[in-house]
Amino acid sequence: MSKPQQGNRPKYKKGQPNQRPATTAASGVVPAREQPAPRTPDRPGRVLTLDPLAPLICRSGRPFDDQAGPDGARFPPPSTVAGCVRTAWARENGAPLGPDLMQMAVAGPLLARPDGDNGFRLFAPKPADALYFGSGAGARCVRAVPAAFEPGCGADLPEGLLPVQLPAPEEGKPGSGPDWWAWDDLLRFREGERKPPDHAQLTEGGWSPPPGDQRTHVRIERTTQAAASGQLFQTMGLDFAPPEGLAADPLSGLRLLVRCAEPLSPTLTHLGGERRLAELRPVADAAWPQPTAGWLERIGQLGGLSLTLLTPALFSGGYRPGWLSGDLTGCPPSSPGVQLRLRAAALGRWQPHSGWNLAAQRPRAGRKLIPAGATWWFELIGQPSVDDLEQLWLTSLYDCLQDRLDGFGLALPAAWTPPVAPSVTHASA
Repeated sequence: MSKPQQGNRPKYKKGQPNQRPATTAASGVVPAREQPAPRTPDRPGRVLTLDPLAPLICRSGRPFDDQAGPDGARFPPPSTVAGCVRTAWARENGAPLGPDLMQMAVAGPLLARPDGDNGFRLFAPKPADALYFGSGAGARCVRAVPAAFEPGCGADLPEGLLPVQLPAPEEGKPGSGPDWWAWDDLLRFREGERKPPDHAQLTEGGWSPPPGDQRTHVRIERTTQAAASGQLFQTMGLDFAPPEGLAADPLSGLRLLVRCAEPLSPTLTHLGGERRLAELRPVADAAWPQPTAGWLERIGQLGGLSLTLLTPALFSGGYRPGWLSGDLTGCPPSSPGVQLRLRAAALGRWQPHSGWNLAAQRPRAGRKLIPAGATWWFELIGQPSVDDLEQLWLTSLYDCLQDRLDGFGLALPAAWTPPVAPSVTHASA
């Protein structure tokens, strides 16, 4: 085993799969840090952070054999985090790992970085209607908007559904930018400003996943406990540790922020594949984002809203939620008092997702997830109350109850002004 680095946080060097021995959750001892981390409540809490102590391995369910390479580095899906939190709660309370445990609601994960004694800087996935163009000093972020086609143009969209398009032609090729935005940048983007955030500002405050942490492993024979000849495989992990230049800064590491229906105490737990360790700690309830003053009232005033995914989702209706009827109207499961009419949608490419069913001891069915950042625009039908709109704040849009309990489909509502005439010209056959 390689000699661990000095300091409190295990540093897993590239190409060194051996892990530093750590205190177990049963001991009740949490590794100390070189400098104090943000203060946490002395008692168990429902808002929690998960600090990965090693690169996370979250597979998508693709075939895993000698003919297939490793999955790419993947941000942990909500079901993985929900399973981690539920298992930690069951061990703490002596509860059985059974179907009843699946009914515990877990929201998240969101991405956060400690900022001061009690606060966190939050990050959100780049919205699908934000596009990057250019490079270097000419790099820019452009907002795509729902708008009717020009005269003579059309598509096979459902009646009343608007295309999401650029307001004006853009010169140059698509560019690159951060995959995750600072929370404040996303709020400003959704507040309806004419100009989207500056590209340099987004880059400075945002985050993009680093290259995957690839490691080579060998199969161990059960009978001899020795390496099987020629049986090698690789894994790819997502490293949340700060870059080497920031290793001395305890506030530079990224965490996963989740909210659980039941309170938990600080502990060490396993997160993702290969039993990688993560430190679970309760934090102040104020760490979970709340709507700013007037945010929800503005939705009612403008008569429309957008819903941007903060975690991946899957709908029985494909690109649209299954709770929408054939005329694209319906009420979200979390807010039956808000009736909506779908006007536009912007989505990225689907993501594969599967897993292992521990109860049935078999693989779960593969599914196509709508990636986080996807956005839908709705027109309000009627005038819902602020209390009804508040039920939409960071709640799940999912059709399936179990998926909502797992944290899939969390969405950020924001005010939007729908066009006056919902007309779309369709192309002739």
